[in-house]
Amino acid sequence: MISDEFIQKAKTHISESSLSKNADFFCVSRDIFQARLDSFISKTGKYIESAVIGEIGNNSFDHNWEYASGQMRGAYFNLELCEGCAVLADYGRGIRESLSKVLKLESDLEAITAGFTKQVSGRLPEQRGNGLKFVAETVKNKNWSMYFQTGNACCIIEKGQIKFTETKDCVTGCMAIIN
Repeated sequence: MISDEFIQKAKTHISESSLSKNADFFCVSRDIFQARLDSFISKTGKYIESAVIGEIGNNSFDHNWEYASGQMRGAYFNLELCEGCAVLADYGRGIRESLSKVLKLESDLEAITAGFTKQVSGRLPEQRGNGLKFVAETVKNKNWSMYFQTGNACCIIEKGQIKFTETKDCVTGCMAIIN
C-alpha cells in the first residue's frame, strides 16, 4: 500500500527537484531516461518492473512537447525516495489533453479511466494505446501497488484491484508511484 504521507512526500520532492533543476532526478531526454533504466536493469535484473517503469517514463517523451512554465522538461525518475519504489513524473500535458484529440472527455477522471481501460492513443494516426493497459494488468497480476495521478484524477491499484477516483489537489502532467 502506498500511504498518503508518501504520496505527499513524493509530490514535494518532485516539485523541489523541478524548481531547482535537479538533473539527478530529471531526465531531460529519452536517452538519459533509457540509460538510467538500463542501469536499474543491470543492477537488479528486474525486467518486468523495468518494462512498467519504461512504459510510464517513455510516455513523458512520447506525448509532451510543451511543459508547464518554469518547470523542468522531461521525466522525473527516482528509485531512491523509498526502498522498493519507483517514482516517475512530468510537467507535461497530462492524459486528458493528450487523449482529447481522439476522445471527447469531460474530466480528468474520464481521461484516466479511458487511458487505463480502453485501447486509445493520443498519437494519431498511429494505432497504439496499449501501454497503460499493460501497466495496469502487470501491476494487478504481480500484486504490486500503484498510485497514478493526472490532473485531479487518480488510478490506484492495490491487492489486484483497480479503482479510479478524484482528489482535491491537482497535478500538472502525470505522476506515478509503483511499489
